[in-house]
Amino acid sequence: MFNFFPGKTAAGNHELATPHASQFDSNTGLYTFSYYMPELQNLLARQKALGLIFIDASELSKIECDYGHGIYSQILKELVGAIQSLKGTLVRAEDILAVRHPHDEFFLLFLSSSRPENPGFLKIENLHNIIERLIHSLNAKVFEITFPYTKRILKTDIGYAYAMHNPLLSTERIVYRLIENAKTIAQFNGQKFILQINEALKEIIMEENVTTLFQPIVSMTDGSIFAYEALSRGPKGSPMESPLMLFSVAETAQLSFELDRLCRRKAIENAKGLDGIQKLFVNTFPTTMHDPEFKGEHLRKLLKDSNFLGKNIVFEITERFAIENYALFQKEQSYYSDLGFDLAVDDIGTGYGSLEAIANLKPQFVKVDISIIRGIHQNPVKQELLKAIRDIGRKVNAKIVAEGIEQEAELDCVRELGIDYGQGYLIARPSIEFQPADFKLRFR
Repeated sequence: MFNFFPGKTAAGNHELATPHASQFDSNTGLYTFSYYMPELQNLLARQKALGLIFIDASELSKIECDYGHGIYSQILKELVGAIQSLKGTLVRAEDILAVRHPHDEFFLLFLSSSRPENPGFLKIENLHNIIERLIHSLNAKVFEITFPYTKRILKTDIGYAYAMHNPLLSTERIVYRLIENAKTIAQFNGQKFILQINEALKEIIMEENVTTLFQPIVSMTDGSIFAYEALSRGPKGSPMESPLMLFSVAETAQLSFELDRLCRRKAIENAKGLDGIQKLFVNTFPTTMHDPEFKGEHLRKLLKDSNFLGKNIVFEITERFAIENYALFQKEQSYYSDLGFDLAVDDIGTGYGSLEAIANLKPQFVKVDISIIRGIHQNPVKQELLKAIRDIGRKVNAKIVAEGIEQEAELDCVRELGIDYGQGYLIARPSIEFQPADFKLRFR
């Protein structure tokens, strides 16, 4: 744990400043750096230099604007926990973690003692690789913490600087200059981080370094496999293996279309072994319909090489990506409908104008989001919502697919409500291989 509580410090035996209410930040549970000024003065005099890692988490303020102070404070405390979890040569128990001022999002990590194994540890060239790892490690944690709220990438910018001891200057002036220098480097590193992940994504697209996993969709009547959903993943072991990270980066880099068309094509190519009577659900953006290279001879060749007919393919459109012009979309969709392609609307129940999408698109399949299915057997309101979606689907001749089934009780409830198909970890997890030909889900 970092030393951010009042009292004696591990780096020395002198007392810290007497705490004052204005030096404590209730959002994070941390003290401001001014509280540690006596300790910093001692370190500066003893080490002849003082190192600082500056963590700019100001992008997280968006969460307070959208969700309120309570959730925002909780997120900041989780971020403090993420910083505390960082281990390695740079971060030690004696290092001082503080905030710049109460109620802001700037974290200061003062390097509290020299490292015997590395006398020149304060030199930036010695810390460059460590800082790079910290940037990626901490931002991966920030993504996990914030994505459920923002549905986009928020990041921290991390900078490093060190100040030399100068007996002519007050410790306060030296520390303030140190903070400003580290902040400038953090801003530079933040821009560089975005460039790095953008270039990494371009490399993934150019090298077609995506993997397709297949998850079965089974009949709620007899348990047989009706279809598979193709799910794309980035390079294994990398942060962008996660589809959330992969497509969030693509949105930030304005490469969503390029990534989407790659994943769509690879999904069809990688599904060559699919049974001819089964369907393949392919996630895609609405802009797919306007892709000139997914029509005509290009499309015919892709289907022929993969041993597919149009009737095997279901475009799965998520309503989170708005369809600005339903008439134009339907005109493009009719081209694929004439070839036998079906349409599914995904994420129904998440509050993105789902009913409007069903009414305008009249899809062949409606996929109910996991948020409705989770714990549905214990929630009468969710059951009524699923009934309503089922009835609306029947009015447009659409089959209903329940996503995210993970419990036997959820499966039982979905079947009792007359849902056509189911999908989820209880049935089978996504896999690079298809299930055995004789696979059949057994019901209780």
